[in-house]
Amino acid sequence: MVTRGLPDFEPRHKCETHPSVEDVIKDIADSLGTWAYLLVALMAMAETAAFLGFIAPGEFTIILGGVLAGEGTLSIGLLIGIVWISILIGDSIGFLLGRKLGRGFARKHGPRVRLTEERIDRVESYFKRHGGKTVFFGRWIGFVRPLMPFTAGASGMPYRRFVPYDVLSAGLFGTTFTLLGFIFWHSLDTITKVAGRGAFGIGVIVALFFGGKFAYKRLRDPQKRAEIARWLDEQGERPLLKPLFRAARLLWRVIGRPAWRFVVRPIVRVLKPPLRFVADRLTPGGLGIEFTTLVASASVGGYVFGLYTSVVDDGSTTPADRWALDRAVDIKEGAVTTIAKIVTALGSNPEVIAVALVAIAALLYRRRLAESVVLATGLIAVHLAIQIARDAVERPRPGGALIDVDGYGFPSGHAALSITYVAVAVALSRIVRRASLRVGLVTAGIAIAALVGLTRVYLRAHYLSDVVAGWALAVAIFSLLGTIALVVSFVRNNVRADRRPKPREQLTTASDG
Repeated sequence: MVTRGLPDFEPRHKCETHPSVEDVIKDIADSLGTWAYLLVALMAMAETAAFLGFIAPGEFTIILGGVLAGEGTLSIGLLIGIVWISILIGDSIGFLLGRKLGRGFARKHGPRVRLTEERIDRVESYFKRHGGKTVFFGRWIGFVRPLMPFTAGASGMPYRRFVPYDVLSAGLFGTTFTLLGFIFWHSLDTITKVAGRGAFGIGVIVALFFGGKFAYKRLRDPQKRAEIARWLDEQGERPLLKPLFRAARLLWRVIGRPAWRFVVRPIVRVLKPPLRFVADRLTPGGLGIEFTTLVASASVGGYVFGLYTSVVDDGSTTPADRWALDRAVDIKEGAVTTIAKIVTALGSNPEVIAVALVAIAALLYRRRLAESVVLATGLIAVHLAIQIARDAVERPRPGGALIDVDGYGFPSGHAALSITYVAVAVALSRIVRRASLRVGLVTAGIAIAALVGLTRVYLRAHYLSDVVAGWALAVAIFSLLGTIALVVSFVRNNVRADRRPKPREQLTTASDG
């Protein structure tokens, strides 16, 4: 069979009358052209929203989209974003289904498969403690992925905690398999098989890891070890199993015990202290969700900025740019223009720097050095990044601006600097006790940034893509700096905690307890 724009594939056997799901998807994609974006999006979304992953693994369609991008039918940059968003939508639908139906369904039908109320409670407790890691790593295990969002929703995991981990896992998963198809587009069948085996291998590794961890915890208990030893002795006395157990004991004496004593145990002793040191310094408090949220924000911001940079690098405009300028002309009025000029001034250098300096002073007064450094460094980094990007892209501004403008337009400096208001609001919310005031601060910062960016389009100072790219660039910079500051702060706090003298009750012996 020869497909248009795709590499040649060997014909199926003449007697074959039932093509596989992958063959059907391949044939449909071949006939769609650029409409294949929609096919890839629907399949990526349906894998978890409709549990279609049990029938056709989502990575196949994502790889196929990468193949189409490799031969020139689709844009690789746009495809990554479509796959990313589609996976997130599908996961959100699966999560909401789990939240609405999961626990009730499990209570009603669980006893049929020995899923008791106690086990349901244990699942919820597990997701409270390890939900983020499960969401992130579960994406890479084929038999876990279709049910992962549903299970997270049914377990009672808050959606605000689910989203950051899901954004990262969806972005990494979608980008990986899209690029695999894009790079190896001449060998779709081969790369699909390799990807499937790789996903299976990851699942086996994860299962072995958690199985080994569970076994290690049980074997540390002398009573559990004795129970396991008695059970093994009982099994070894069975006629059918006796030869097998004799061979196992011989292998353990000849190979297993020396390997454990002279190879495995020394390696464990060497690696255990540094691994524990790192784990203790990166896991306390709320670092997990804060760290993940910042990394997710930086990833999304970096992707959006990179996508727009590649799209407008030749000076072209997007349909959204033209639509936004047309709407600005439609609503053009004198009073609106006056208000827009006032609002857009909030994104200029003097106003932004003044607000940032006041916030930094307040943070330093409250001894929040990390947040102060992030604001100051971020403001400087945004200025530098804007100039570098403008000199690299050299995109002209729209004609007929209603205010005085000069220089290149991509990205919008006002839009990028307006994200400082959001960064200031987030930083100040860390020293404010009232939850309503924290929400109000962040909401106000987002509103100011949005209004400043939209007024730049209304005043024809920038295209909409200039504004979005400016927002994305600043979000990526502030999030990246916040991530670094968060890790450094937690490491410093843990080091200080290690140096403090232990309480008297911790120094007493067990017999005193």
